[in-house]
Amino acid sequence: MKCAKPALWFTILALAACPAAALDSDSQQPMYIEANSATYDEAKGETIYIGNVHTTQGSLEVFSDQMNVYQKGGKTEKIVAAGNPVRLKQRPEGAKEDMHGTSQRAEYFPETGLLILLDKALVWQGDKAEASDRVAGDRIEYDTKKSVMKASIPAGGGQRVHVTLQPASKKSAK
Repeated sequence: MKCAKPALWFTILALAACPAAALDSDSQQPMYIEANSATYDEAKGETIYIGNVHTTQGSLEVFSDQMNVYQKGGKTEKIVAAGNPVRLKQRPEGAKEDMHGTSQRAEYFPETGLLILLDKALVWQGDKAEASDRVAGDRIEYDTKKSVMKASIPAGGGQRVHVTLQPASKKSAK
C-alpha cells in the first residue's frame, strides 16, 4: 500500500488553518480581511466578520460567510470560519499546485496548533478535487505541532472516511 505524500498531510494545515496558521513565509505577511460588516466586542474579546468574508495572508486565501476571532489578553485563542462552504486555498512553498480545502466550519487553535475542518470536509491538491489526491470526511483534524492528521465520521453515521491517491501517471498528465 502506497502512503500519501507528507506534503498532502502538512498542507491540510495550510488549507484550513485560517489566517493565523499559514506557512512561515505567509505568516510574515500582513493579513487582510474584507467583509460586509465587522463588530469588535472588547469585553468578550471577540471580533465577528459577517458577509462575503475574504481573508488573505500571503498565498493563503480563506472565503467564508462568517469568521469569529476570539482573543484573551491580546492573544488569539481561537478562529472559527463558517460558510456554505468555507473555502481555503494556499500555494505551499516550493509546490507547483495550490492546496484546497472546503468544509462547513473550520476551527483553528493557535496555542495548540490544532486545526479542525467540520461537516463535509474535503482537502486536495491541484485544480480539480476529482482528479487529485484527496481526503474527505465529516471531521478532519490536523495537529500542526506533531504533524498528525486524523479524519473521521461521527459514530453510527453509516458513512466512512474517503482517501483517494491518484497514480503518478495521471498526476504527471495534468
